[in-house]
Amino acid sequence: MMAALSLVVPAFDESGRLPRTLASIAAALPRLAASKVELIVVDDGSADATAELAERFAATSPLPVRVVRLGRNRGKGAAVAAGVAVARHPLVAFTDADSPYDLGSLVPMLAAVASGRCDVAIGARDLPGSQVNRGYGALRYLSGQTFSLMTWLALGLPFRDSQCGLKAFRADAARRLFAMRTVDGFGFDFELLATAVANGLRVERFPVRLTHDDDSRVALVRDSLRMTRDLLQVRRNLKRGAYAFPALPADPTPCPLCGVAEFEPRVAHDGFRMVECSSCGVWYLNPMPTRAALAGLYGDAYYASDDAIDGGYADYAAMADDHRDTFRRRLALVARHVGEGRLLDVGAGYGYLADAAAATFRERWVVELSPAAARRVSPAHRVVVGDIESVELPRGYFDVVSLQDCFEHLPDPGAALARIHDVLRPGGALLAVTPNAHSWLARVQRERWVSLKFPEHVILYSRDTLRRVLESNGFAVESMTPAGQYARLDFLAERVAKGHPQLAQALTRAVRRWGGGERRIYVPSGSVAVVATARA
Repeated sequence: MMAALSLVVPAFDESGRLPRTLASIAAALPRLAASKVELIVVDDGSADATAELAERFAATSPLPVRVVRLGRNRGKGAAVAAGVAVARHPLVAFTDADSPYDLGSLVPMLAAVASGRCDVAIGARDLPGSQVNRGYGALRYLSGQTFSLMTWLALGLPFRDSQCGLKAFRADAARRLFAMRTVDGFGFDFELLATAVANGLRVERFPVRLTHDDDSRVALVRDSLRMTRDLLQVRRNLKRGAYAFPALPADPTPCPLCGVAEFEPRVAHDGFRMVECSSCGVWYLNPMPTRAALAGLYGDAYYASDDAIDGGYADYAAMADDHRDTFRRRLALVARHVGEGRLLDVGAGYGYLADAAAATFRERWVVELSPAAARRVSPAHRVVVGDIESVELPRGYFDVVSLQDCFEHLPDPGAALARIHDVLRPGGALLAVTPNAHSWLARVQRERWVSLKFPEHVILYSRDTLRRVLESNGFAVESMTPAGQYARLDFLAERVAKGHPQLAQALTRAVRRWGGGERRIYVPSGSVAVVATARA
């Protein structure tokens, strides 16, 4: 018996034909030889009674039927993605709401996916075995053929018919593919297939039996223009590597600040993709690595990394004096708000900020996720191992909480700030330094910006988004200023040439030859320092 199947049907303003279509699909599903089936109808923000009719059908259907409602009309790609996200079975397929395909065509497609012969099975109207009864005019046919040729040329797909509305997947492959989706409309088909091919998934084509309905949802001119725009976008994304599957376990996620799920890819490398929220503008990794995957980054090797440009530190201990002097300058920013008392440093590393604060703060605590790093902290400070959201700390106890080059590592800023607010006394201050995504350095280096360190940097803020997240979590922003750091000249030379390994090595060798490894200067780092006080 074939594995169980979830069939997704996206629908927009389909009240005129949906009851007939659903009855036809429900009658065909048991004949697909699946052990269990479910039908998922996704209402794409319809203005008519589509959702109500689907729910009425679900209440009387002998087969499991679920109805998913989108709050507004987003497009076929977004609707299918919503259905895939809730699918329960190991095989997933989708078809159009007008049911133009004989669902019997799914039988060999599902068999191929279930057997492991392929990861993705797609209907192909241009195969010799396909039966196509065109119910539309020559202009639309010519337009479709022209666009298929454009897609083939622009994306380098090994086939031309990417837009057939009958496709089947292993559920795990479908979720990974839809997690990389950026196109909400009809262009999602070629984006999915480009993603599959780019990641080495096996795609197999199958003949289909097709009868078109003249009442198509496609508006020839309008949707052709939109799909051309989407095609150019997908081509750009392919060139920048935006469709590579994450190198660590990761899940698709909405914006961690505002919750909106729409975004624009900004940069991708090493199997990670950073996107910009279309609503609030914050940059974040999407898909987002899981908490367990992120926690595994911070072992001994993180502080003595062979590839410090892209992750960790080359020799954190050797930079101790540079860090302490940098932190003394930063602590001066909080002096007029809270000059002494109890301090908590989150993401403390080896405790160098607490060392720098010893002359001013009588009591110094550190929270550090890495047990290896925590063992290096001076016994003069109180050490708590774990993450800020879960460790035990006294409430309303601290005068200052510090986040030095740490906030960008936290995947849930709202939860972290809520906990920090909880442990600060009323009027206590948060001192945070984090990379500024709109800084001069980010603009100059662009995709080679030194702070694009994946996957350790999961969220990158501008001054505006940083202010937004602080104020929405109970803080009043007192000051925002450009931040800097003390650094050796060879360290700077390596980072200036990020993305050009041979140039970086040559510059670093030259600087060290002239004694730059021992000379240091204070330089702007492209980060922003913020002082914010906890509102009562």
